[in-house]
Amino acid sequence: MSLFAGRRSARCFDAPTLGSLSALLWSTCACQESAETSLGFAIERRGAPSAGAIHPVHVLLCDPAESRVSRYNGKRHALQLLDVAWPHDLIESCRSVVPSDTAWIVLFVAEFGKTAAKYEDAFSLILRDAGVLQGVMAVAAEALDMSFCLLGLTGDPWVSSLSEEGKLRGVGAALLGSRA
Repeated sequence: MSLFAGRRSARCFDAPTLGSLSALLWSTCACQESAETSLGFAIERRGAPSAGAIHPVHVLLCDPAESRVSRYNGKRHALQLLDVAWPHDLIESCRSVVPSDTAWIVLFVAEFGKTAAKYEDAFSLILRDAGVLQGVMAVAAEALDMSFCLLGLTGDPWVSSLSEEGKLRGVGAALLGSRA
């Protein structure tokens, strides 16, 4: 219980190590098992719960040292480099909330169609899924002695522009790094 008593949002960051980043993503977002459904996609068991085991919230990571954006692939436990323009305005918005040149920016990106394929009130469920994932990541970061700070930003309109069909929406942003 001391983990919860001592958890605080951190505002001082060094760049995260690949080992700590890997441990954080494995414990919170990695697919532990999956099952096919009639919905057109598999349901998954991961460290963070999700309504219907659908997991519609993807994690994007912006590495400021390399000016690149990656998507975490939970089935392969790997970062996949995205071929997208560096989100200058979004990075500056994040840095205006909590200044840091070394923290990685974590974007929570919802794929609304997945939850809507099963549930009528998909919007509410997706917001809850995003909140649960963010909370689980905050606790896991504390356990791994990492700095983690949720920001009051969604990541939009940059996130929404990633899909021409409007299938993606930003549902949160955070800063992540090693303890300074």
